[in-house]
Amino acid sequence: MAASGSCQHDFKLLKSDTTLILWNCHMCHSGPHWYIYECSKCKLKTCQPCTYKA
Repeated sequence: MAASGSCQHDFKLLKSDTTLILWNCHMCHSGPHWYIYECSKCKLKTCQPCTYKA
């Protein structure tokens, strides 16, 4: 998923309490992660290092 060029990202932390739900970063494709940052506006999911790049 590509990041929207016009979105002013507002990231919120999502945590998984189970091994059934894990995420991959939409920017660098790293993962699986136990927690991920999701933009509340465009739903972009990124790892912590990519959160600062977005």
